[in-house]
Amino acid sequence: MKHQRTEPQVPLVLIVDDDLTTVLILEHLLRSAGLQTLRAGNLAEGEALFHAQPVTLILLDVHLPDGNGLDLCQKLTAISSVPILFISGDNDITTKTRGFAAGGVDYITKPLSGPEVLARVRTHLRLHAAQQELIELHAEHIARLAAAQQTLMPQATDHPEARFEVCIRQAQQAGGDFYTVVPLGECVADYIVADASGHDLGTSLWTAAFKTLLNECISAVDMPQHTCRSINDSLRRVLPESAYFTALYARLERKTKRLTLVNAGHPSAILLSAATGEAQLLEQAGDILGVFSDASFGVMELPIQPGDRLYLYTDGLVEMHGNRTHGCTQVLHACQHTAQQPLAASVNNMVTAICGDHQPTDDIVLLGIEV
Repeated sequence: MKHQRTEPQVPLVLIVDDDLTTVLILEHLLRSAGLQTLRAGNLAEGEALFHAQPVTLILLDVHLPDGNGLDLCQKLTAISSVPILFISGDNDITTKTRGFAAGGVDYITKPLSGPEVLARVRTHLRLHAAQQELIELHAEHIARLAAAQQTLMPQATDHPEARFEVCIRQAQQAGGDFYTVVPLGECVADYIVADASGHDLGTSLWTAAFKTLLNECISAVDMPQHTCRSINDSLRRVLPESAYFTALYARLERKTKRLTLVNAGHPSAILLSAATGEAQLLEQAGDILGVFSDASFGVMELPIQPGDRLYLYTDGLVEMHGNRTHGCTQVLHACQHTAQQPLAASVNNMVTAICGDHQPTDDIVLLGIEV
């Protein structure tokens, strides 16, 4: 975990040097320039002050009574982005190289030149401030993207007649896995769970585009397989090379008690029978979306009964512990174990049972549907 700290309005410079004369010169120089300073005469004291105070920059000697400044630099840069500038009488090129390798951003040799030290300190303070601002902007961008992505996915309260619940765990704030639910009239609804290739923020943008495309293509007059065909043709025109989607598309017709499943390279759905309490993996194969002009999708139609439950999910759930076959078995057992629970509790408890305390390395979506 990165070392968290709040930047002070006036930069605080930590001077770690056992030569009192050098320390006094640096303190006078930096304070005259409007900066705050702290002093430490050895590594242990310097490390303690670093953790106790909101230090903005460190001036660190290489050779100290209790050890080598290079070691402290390497230790601190592993947990913090605070810039460390070495100040040393050692002008050896090997030592300088080791200093930069340890994470130092600059190396100033003694005897010190006041204007040079001040110029370098100011430069690295500006660079650090700009870096922190950029990090904050990125965090804000991710948060906004994640919020926008969440608005693309309906909540159970938006469509109570669709009778669904969902659990999402994202490896990043904004991810490539998503779902949508589209009511198509009395007792008919479409449910789609999809997964984009890749795990970067660009994936999230393509996910939003795919969701928009789904809204345009889904229609009560078109069968799910025809909709997948149209989406595949559109994605092939816009997706970059090597990008693709997998998707599982379910149309549930409660009045006629019929379920249609179309699989585009996605993990298979699970049907939990209300009559027997048994969970069945509805195995299908199909091509991914956005790559092949002649893509073929798995299509399955089967009868359903009131009280049955259908579970759609992304591969992050079944690959949580590496082995997909074992993961599918875990999901089947979790379905049966939570069969008597309300749907919302069932969905959340299934994900908890499989993930435990582990942080997912891939996004997870589990969509539960009550017939």
